[in-house]
Amino acid sequence: MNICYLIRAFSNQAGTESYVYNMARTLAALGHRVHIVSLTGQGRKDFTGFEDKIFLHQLALEEVPFKGSRFLEQVFPLYAWRYGKLIGKILPGLVEKHSIDMIEATDWGTDAWAYSGERKVPVCVRLHGYPGFKDEFDRGIMKKWPKNRFLWSLFRKHLSSADLVTGVSEAYTGFVRKAWELKELDVKLIPISVDLSVFHPAEVPGEEQAIIFAGRLEKSKGIEVLAEAIPLILKKLPNTKFYLAGQDRERGDTPQTWSQYLIERFGTERIIYLGSLPTRELVHYYQTAAVCVVPSLYEPGGTAVFESMACGCPVIASRVGGLVEIVKDRRTGLLVPPAEAQVLADAAVELLQDPRMRRELSQNALEAIRKNFDIKSSARQALAAYARTIGSFKERKTA
Repeated sequence: MNICYLIRAFSNQAGTESYVYNMARTLAALGHRVHIVSLTGQGRKDFTGFEDKIFLHQLALEEVPFKGSRFLEQVFPLYAWRYGKLIGKILPGLVEKHSIDMIEATDWGTDAWAYSGERKVPVCVRLHGYPGFKDEFDRGIMKKWPKNRFLWSLFRKHLSSADLVTGVSEAYTGFVRKAWELKELDVKLIPISVDLSVFHPAEVPGEEQAIIFAGRLEKSKGIEVLAEAIPLILKKLPNTKFYLAGQDRERGDTPQTWSQYLIERFGTERIIYLGSLPTRELVHYYQTAAVCVVPSLYEPGGTAVFESMACGCPVIASRVGGLVEIVKDRRTGLLVPPAEAQVLADAAVELLQDPRMRRELSQNALEAIRKNFDIKSSARQALAAYARTIGSFKERKTA
Protein backbone atom coordinates (compact mmCIF):
# COMPACT_ATOMS: atom_id res chain seq x y z
CA MET A 1 0.00 0.00 0.00
CA ASN A 2 1.19 3.56 -0.76
CA ILE A 3 0.16 5.95 2.01
CA CYS A 4 0.53 9.73 1.99
CA TYR A 5 0.60 11.73 5.24
CA LEU A 6 -0.08 15.45 5.19
CA ILE A 7 1.50 17.31 8.10
CA ARG A 8 2.07 21.03 8.14
CA ALA A 9 5.22 20.97 10.31
CA PHE A 10 7.71 18.12 10.47
CA SER A 11 10.75 19.57 12.17
CA ASN A 12 10.77 17.93 15.61
CA GLN A 13 9.40 14.85 17.29
CA ALA A 14 6.41 15.82 19.36
CA GLY A 15 2.67 15.28 19.19
CA THR A 16 1.40 14.77 15.66
CA GLU A 17 4.92 14.82 14.25
CA SER A 18 5.91 11.97 16.53
CA TYR A 19 2.83 10.05 15.40
CA VAL A 20 3.68 10.45 11.71
CA TYR A 21 7.34 9.60 12.27
CA ASN A 22 6.59 6.42 14.22
CA MET A 23 3.79 5.30 11.90
CA ALA A 24 5.96 5.88 8.83
CA ARG A 25 8.78 3.72 10.19
CA THR A 26 6.41 0.99 11.34
CA LEU A 27 4.47 0.87 8.07
CA ALA A 28 7.72 0.81 6.12
CA ALA A 29 8.95 -2.09 8.27
CA LEU A 30 5.73 -3.91 7.37
CA GLY A 31 6.55 -3.48 3.66
CA HIS A 32 4.48 -0.41 2.73
CA ARG A 33 5.59 2.84 1.10
CA VAL A 34 5.00 6.13 2.91
CA HIS A 35 5.08 9.65 1.47
CA ILE A 36 5.18 12.60 3.88
CA VAL A 37 4.12 16.00 2.57
CA SER A 38 5.12 18.95 4.74
CA LEU A 39 6.08 22.61 4.74
CA THR A 40 9.12 21.93 6.94
CA GLY A 41 11.56 19.23 7.91
CA GLN A 42 12.97 17.68 4.74
CA GLY A 43 16.04 15.65 5.62
CA ARG A 44 15.72 16.29 9.34
CA LYS A 45 14.41 12.88 10.29
CA ASP A 46 16.25 9.61 10.74
CA PHE A 47 14.82 7.17 8.22
CA THR A 48 18.03 5.23 7.80
CA GLY A 49 17.30 1.83 6.32
CA PHE A 50 13.99 2.96 4.86
CA GLU A 51 15.27 5.17 2.03
CA ASP A 52 13.32 3.08 -0.51
CA LYS A 53 10.16 3.06 1.61
CA ILE A 54 9.77 6.55 3.12
CA PHE A 55 9.83 9.70 1.00
CA LEU A 56 9.69 13.33 2.15
CA HIS A 57 8.16 16.06 0.00
CA GLN A 58 8.80 19.57 1.29
CA LEU A 59 6.54 22.33 0.01
CA ALA A 60 6.94 26.07 -0.23
CA LEU A 61 3.96 28.21 0.71
CA GLU A 62 5.26 30.84 -1.71
CA GLU A 63 3.88 28.67 -4.53
CA VAL A 64 0.50 30.20 -3.70
CA PRO A 65 1.00 33.95 -4.24
CA PHE A 66 -0.33 36.32 -1.62
CA LYS A 67 -0.78 40.06 -1.59
CA GLY A 68 -2.27 41.32 1.59
CA SER A 69 -1.64 42.75 5.01
CA ARG A 70 -1.52 41.78 8.66
CA PHE A 71 -4.97 43.29 9.04
CA LEU A 72 -6.40 40.87 6.47
CA GLU A 73 -4.77 37.94 8.28
CA GLN A 74 -6.46 39.05 11.50
CA VAL A 75 -9.94 38.90 10.01
CA PHE A 76 -9.49 36.12 7.45
CA PRO A 77 -7.48 32.86 7.82
CA LEU A 78 -5.29 33.50 4.80
CA TYR A 79 -2.53 31.17 5.94
CA ALA A 80 -4.92 28.24 6.25
CA TRP A 81 -6.48 29.11 2.90
CA ARG A 82 -3.10 29.32 1.14
CA TYR A 83 -1.92 26.07 2.71
CA GLY A 84 -5.07 24.23 1.67
CA LYS A 85 -4.79 25.61 -1.87
CA LEU A 86 -1.16 24.49 -2.04
CA ILE A 87 -2.10 20.96 -0.97
CA GLY A 88 -4.91 20.93 -3.52
CA LYS A 89 -2.44 22.03 -6.19
CA ILE A 90 0.29 19.44 -5.62
CA LEU A 91 -1.64 16.37 -4.44
CA PRO A 92 -3.11 15.26 -7.80
CA GLY A 93 0.38 15.05 -9.29
CA LEU A 94 1.79 13.17 -6.30
CA VAL A 95 -1.13 10.75 -6.28
CA GLU A 96 -0.64 9.92 -9.95
CA LYS A 97 3.17 9.81 -9.93
CA HIS A 98 3.51 7.63 -6.85
CA SER A 99 0.29 5.59 -7.16
CA ILE A 100 -0.96 6.78 -3.78
CA ASP A 101 -3.72 4.58 -2.33
CA MET A 102 -4.65 6.57 0.77
CA ILE A 103 -4.18 10.11 2.06
CA GLU A 104 -4.21 10.92 5.76
CA ALA A 105 -4.52 14.54 6.90
CA THR A 106 -2.94 14.52 10.33
CA ASP A 107 -3.41 18.19 11.24
CA TRP A 108 -7.10 17.60 10.45
CA GLY A 109 -8.11 21.24 10.35
CA THR A 110 -7.29 22.45 6.86
CA ASP A 111 -4.92 19.99 5.22
CA ALA A 112 -6.98 18.38 2.48
CA TRP A 113 -10.06 20.57 2.12
CA ALA A 114 -9.01 21.89 -1.30
CA TYR A 115 -8.26 18.39 -2.59
CA SER A 116 -11.29 16.55 -1.24
CA GLY A 117 -13.76 17.88 -3.81
CA GLU A 118 -12.15 16.17 -6.81
CA ARG A 119 -10.20 13.47 -4.97
CA LYS A 120 -9.05 10.41 -6.86
CA VAL A 121 -8.19 8.46 -3.72
CA PRO A 122 -9.84 8.40 -0.28
CA VAL A 123 -8.92 10.87 2.45
CA CYS A 124 -8.59 10.04 6.14
CA VAL A 125 -8.75 12.84 8.72
CA ARG A 126 -6.89 12.17 11.95
CA LEU A 127 -8.33 13.74 15.11
CA HIS A 128 -5.00 14.02 16.85
CA GLY A 129 -6.02 17.37 18.29
CA TYR A 130 -4.38 20.11 20.26
CA PRO A 131 -5.65 21.77 23.45
CA GLY A 132 -6.23 25.16 21.84
CA PHE A 133 -9.46 24.07 20.18
CA LYS A 134 -10.89 22.89 23.50
CA ASP A 135 -9.97 26.20 25.12
CA GLU A 136 -11.63 28.18 22.32
CA PHE A 137 -14.78 26.11 22.65
CA ASP A 138 -14.93 26.46 26.45
CA ARG A 139 -14.46 30.23 26.22
CA GLY A 140 -17.17 30.55 23.58
CA ILE A 141 -14.99 32.11 20.88
CA MET A 142 -14.88 29.23 18.40
CA LYS A 143 -17.42 30.95 16.14
CA LYS A 144 -17.42 34.43 17.66
CA TRP A 145 -15.33 36.34 15.11
CA PRO A 146 -15.48 36.15 11.29
CA LYS A 147 -12.07 34.44 11.12
CA ASN A 148 -13.07 31.87 13.72
CA ARG A 149 -16.43 31.25 12.06
CA PHE A 150 -14.78 30.69 8.69
CA LEU A 151 -12.28 28.25 10.19
CA TRP A 152 -15.05 26.46 12.07
CA SER A 153 -16.95 25.98 8.80
CA LEU A 154 -13.80 24.84 7.02
CA PHE A 155 -12.95 22.30 9.71
CA ARG A 156 -16.52 21.01 9.75
CA LYS A 157 -16.56 20.54 5.97
CA HIS A 158 -13.20 18.79 6.11
CA LEU A 159 -14.43 16.36 8.76
CA SER A 160 -17.84 15.65 7.26
CA SER A 161 -16.44 15.02 3.76
CA ALA A 162 -13.69 12.62 4.87
CA ASP A 163 -13.86 8.99 3.77
CA LEU A 164 -12.41 7.89 7.12
CA VAL A 165 -12.00 9.67 10.45
CA THR A 166 -9.72 8.30 13.17
CA GLY A 167 -9.32 9.59 16.72
CA VAL A 168 -6.88 9.26 19.61
CA SER A 169 -9.41 8.98 22.43
CA GLU A 170 -13.11 8.69 23.17
CA ALA A 171 -12.94 11.94 25.12
CA TYR A 172 -11.59 13.98 22.23
CA THR A 173 -13.89 12.30 19.73
CA GLY A 174 -16.85 13.32 21.87
CA PHE A 175 -15.59 16.87 22.07
CA VAL A 176 -15.21 17.10 18.28
CA ARG A 177 -18.74 15.81 17.68
CA LYS A 178 -20.10 18.45 20.05
CA ALA A 179 -17.92 21.38 19.00
CA TRP A 180 -18.42 20.92 15.26
CA GLU A 181 -22.05 19.81 15.56
CA LEU A 182 -21.45 16.42 13.96
CA LYS A 183 -23.37 14.12 16.27
CA GLU A 184 -23.37 11.22 13.79
CA LEU A 185 -19.69 11.50 12.85
CA ASP A 186 -18.29 7.97 12.58
CA VAL A 187 -14.81 7.77 14.13
CA LYS A 188 -12.47 4.79 14.26
CA LEU A 189 -10.49 4.91 17.51
CA ILE A 190 -6.77 4.33 16.94
CA PRO A 191 -5.00 5.58 20.07
CA ILE A 192 -1.57 7.14 20.30
CA SER A 193 1.02 4.40 20.65
CA VAL A 194 4.77 4.01 21.00
CA ASP A 195 7.57 2.08 19.37
CA LEU A 196 8.60 -0.30 22.13
CA SER A 197 11.93 -0.94 20.45
CA VAL A 198 12.75 2.73 21.06
CA PHE A 199 10.86 3.57 24.26
CA HIS A 200 11.67 0.93 26.86
CA PRO A 201 13.10 0.61 30.37
CA ALA A 202 16.84 0.26 30.82
CA GLU A 203 19.14 -0.97 33.57
CA VAL A 204 20.76 2.40 34.09
CA PRO A 205 21.30 4.32 37.34
CA GLY A 206 18.33 6.53 38.08
CA GLU A 207 17.91 9.71 40.08
CA GLU A 208 15.78 9.10 43.14
CA GLN A 209 14.57 12.72 43.28
CA ALA A 210 14.33 13.72 39.61
CA ILE A 211 11.13 14.88 37.92
CA ILE A 212 10.79 15.22 34.15
CA PHE A 213 8.31 17.44 32.31
CA ALA A 214 8.18 16.74 28.55
CA GLY A 215 6.17 19.10 26.38
CA ARG A 216 5.94 22.70 25.23
CA LEU A 217 6.59 25.09 28.11
CA GLU A 218 3.22 26.79 27.86
CA LYS A 219 0.08 27.25 29.92
CA SER A 220 -2.00 24.57 28.16
CA LYS A 221 0.63 21.97 29.02
CA GLY A 222 0.45 22.93 32.70
CA ILE A 223 3.83 24.64 33.06
CA GLU A 224 2.19 27.36 35.15
CA VAL A 225 0.78 24.73 37.51
CA LEU A 226 4.16 23.02 37.75
CA ALA A 227 5.81 26.38 38.50
CA GLU A 228 3.46 26.80 41.46
CA ALA A 229 4.07 23.21 42.60
CA ILE A 230 7.89 23.38 42.50
CA PRO A 231 8.38 25.40 45.73
CA LEU A 232 5.84 23.17 47.50
CA ILE A 233 7.84 20.09 46.47
CA LEU A 234 11.20 21.69 47.35
CA LYS A 235 9.89 22.63 50.79
CA LYS A 236 9.59 18.92 51.64
CA LEU A 237 12.26 17.50 49.32
CA PRO A 238 14.85 20.26 48.80
CA ASN A 239 17.16 18.11 46.65
CA THR A 240 14.59 17.45 43.93
CA LYS A 241 15.68 18.25 40.36
CA PHE A 242 13.29 19.25 37.60
CA TYR A 243 14.18 18.39 34.00
CA LEU A 244 12.23 20.35 31.37
CA ALA A 245 12.24 18.93 27.82
CA GLY A 246 10.40 20.82 25.10
CA GLN A 247 10.07 24.06 23.18
CA ASP A 248 10.39 27.10 25.42
CA ARG A 249 7.64 29.72 25.33
CA GLU A 250 7.20 33.23 26.69
CA ARG A 251 5.72 33.54 30.15
CA GLY A 252 2.54 35.52 29.54
CA ASP A 253 3.24 39.12 28.63
CA THR A 254 6.69 39.13 30.23
CA PRO A 255 9.95 39.26 28.24
CA GLN A 256 11.09 36.06 29.98
CA THR A 257 10.55 32.53 28.79
CA TRP A 258 9.34 29.91 31.24
CA SER A 259 12.74 28.25 31.50
CA GLN A 260 14.44 31.60 32.21
CA TYR A 261 11.89 32.42 34.87
CA LEU A 262 12.18 29.06 36.63
CA ILE A 263 15.98 29.02 36.50
CA GLU A 264 16.14 32.58 37.85
CA ARG A 265 13.79 31.66 40.68
CA PHE A 266 15.12 28.24 41.68
CA GLY A 267 18.62 28.06 40.21
CA THR A 268 20.38 25.81 37.71
CA GLU A 269 20.93 23.09 40.31
CA ARG A 270 17.19 22.55 40.66
CA ILE A 271 15.96 23.49 37.14
CA ILE A 272 17.63 21.86 34.13
CA TYR A 273 16.23 23.03 30.80
CA LEU A 274 17.00 20.45 28.10
CA GLY A 275 15.33 22.07 25.09
CA SER A 276 13.75 19.96 22.34
CA LEU A 277 15.63 16.68 22.54
CA PRO A 278 16.31 14.01 19.92
CA THR A 279 14.36 10.85 20.73
CA ARG A 280 17.37 8.92 21.99
CA GLU A 281 18.22 11.58 24.56
CA LEU A 282 14.59 11.99 25.64
CA VAL A 283 14.36 8.24 26.22
CA HIS A 284 17.42 8.46 28.50
CA TYR A 285 15.77 11.07 30.70
CA TYR A 286 12.54 9.07 30.90
CA GLN A 287 14.58 6.02 31.91
CA THR A 288 16.51 7.82 34.65
CA ALA A 289 13.87 10.15 36.12
CA ALA A 290 11.93 9.02 39.17
CA VAL A 291 8.67 10.65 38.09
CA CYS A 292 7.15 12.19 34.94
CA VAL A 293 4.56 14.94 35.42
CA VAL A 294 1.93 15.75 32.78
CA PRO A 295 -0.11 18.56 34.40
CA SER A 296 -1.87 19.61 31.18
CA LEU A 297 -5.07 21.62 31.42
CA TYR A 298 -6.42 19.41 28.62
CA GLU A 299 -5.00 16.62 26.46
CA PRO A 300 -6.69 14.77 23.60
CA GLY A 301 -4.18 11.94 24.00
CA GLY A 302 -0.90 12.84 25.64
CA THR A 303 2.21 11.51 23.89
CA ALA A 304 4.47 12.10 26.89
CA VAL A 305 2.32 9.77 29.02
CA PHE A 306 2.75 6.85 26.62
CA GLU A 307 6.47 7.48 26.20
CA SER A 308 7.27 7.75 29.89
CA MET A 309 5.14 4.72 30.80
CA ALA A 310 6.91 2.67 28.13
CA CYS A 311 10.27 3.68 29.62
CA GLY A 312 9.25 2.60 33.10
CA CYS A 313 8.89 6.12 34.48
CA PRO A 314 5.86 6.50 36.81
CA VAL A 315 3.42 9.19 35.66
CA ILE A 316 1.40 11.86 37.41
CA ALA A 317 -1.17 13.22 34.96
CA SER A 318 -4.14 15.57 35.02
CA ARG A 319 -7.58 13.99 35.20
CA VAL A 320 -8.63 15.45 31.83
CA GLY A 321 -9.45 14.43 28.27
CA GLY A 322 -7.86 11.28 26.94
CA LEU A 323 -5.43 11.00 29.85
CA VAL A 324 -8.02 9.23 31.98
CA GLU A 325 -8.31 6.57 29.28
CA ILE A 326 -4.60 5.82 29.56
CA VAL A 327 -3.70 6.31 33.21
CA LYS A 328 -5.63 4.24 35.73
CA ASP A 329 -5.36 6.02 39.06
CA ARG A 330 -3.08 4.25 41.54
CA ARG A 331 -2.66 1.31 39.20
CA THR A 332 -0.71 2.57 36.18
CA GLY A 333 -0.05 6.10 37.47
CA LEU A 334 -1.55 8.89 39.53
CA LEU A 335 -4.33 11.21 38.36
CA VAL A 336 -4.74 14.68 39.86
CA PRO A 337 -7.24 17.50 39.24
CA PRO A 338 -6.05 20.01 36.62
CA ALA A 339 -4.70 23.40 37.75
CA GLU A 340 -4.29 22.38 41.41
CA ALA A 341 -0.63 22.88 42.26
CA GLN A 342 -0.91 21.67 45.86
CA VAL A 343 -2.42 18.32 44.82
CA LEU A 344 0.22 17.92 42.11
CA ALA A 345 2.96 18.67 44.64
CA ASP A 346 1.53 16.22 47.17
CA ALA A 347 1.36 13.47 44.56
CA ALA A 348 4.96 14.13 43.47
CA VAL A 349 6.24 14.05 47.04
CA GLU A 350 4.33 10.83 47.72
CA LEU A 351 5.87 9.08 44.73
CA LEU A 352 9.37 10.42 45.32
CA GLN A 353 9.26 9.12 48.89
CA ASP A 354 7.84 5.69 48.01
CA PRO A 355 10.13 3.57 45.77
CA ARG A 356 7.85 0.55 46.18
CA MET A 357 4.84 2.45 44.78
CA ARG A 358 6.96 3.69 41.89
CA ARG A 359 7.99 0.12 41.02
CA GLU A 360 4.41 -1.15 41.15
CA LEU A 361 3.04 1.68 39.02
CA SER A 362 5.91 1.28 36.57
CA GLN A 363 5.35 -2.45 36.16
CA ASN A 364 1.58 -2.12 35.72
CA ALA A 365 1.99 0.75 33.25
CA LEU A 366 4.50 -1.18 31.18
CA GLU A 367 2.13 -4.15 30.95
CA ALA A 368 -0.70 -1.84 29.83
CA ILE A 369 1.46 -0.19 27.17
CA ARG A 370 2.65 -3.52 25.78
CA LYS A 371 -0.90 -4.84 25.67
CA ASN A 372 -2.80 -1.82 24.31
CA PHE A 373 -0.48 0.83 22.91
CA ASP A 374 2.18 -0.85 20.80
CA ILE A 375 2.82 1.02 17.52
CA LYS A 376 2.77 -2.24 15.54
CA SER A 377 -0.76 -2.96 16.73
CA SER A 378 -1.91 0.58 15.87
CA ALA A 379 -0.30 0.37 12.44
CA ARG A 380 -2.16 -2.85 11.68
CA GLN A 381 -5.42 -1.29 12.87
CA ALA A 382 -4.80 1.69 10.57
CA LEU A 383 -3.97 -0.58 7.61
CA ALA A 384 -7.18 -2.55 8.11
CA ALA A 385 -9.20 0.69 8.27
CA TYR A 386 -7.41 2.02 5.16
CA ALA A 387 -8.12 -1.18 3.23
CA ARG A 388 -11.85 -1.11 4.07
CA THR A 389 -12.03 2.58 3.14
CA ILE A 390 -10.22 2.08 -0.16
CA GLY A 391 -12.60 -0.76 -1.03
CA SER A 392 -15.68 1.32 -0.23
CA PHE A 393 -14.28 4.30 -2.14
CA LYS A 394 -13.71 2.22 -5.28
CA GLU A 395 -17.20 0.77 -5.04
CA ARG A 396 -18.72 4.26 -4.91
CA LYS A 397 -16.61 5.42 -7.85
CA THR A 398 -17.73 2.50 -10.02
CA ALA A 399 -21.37 2.56 -8.94
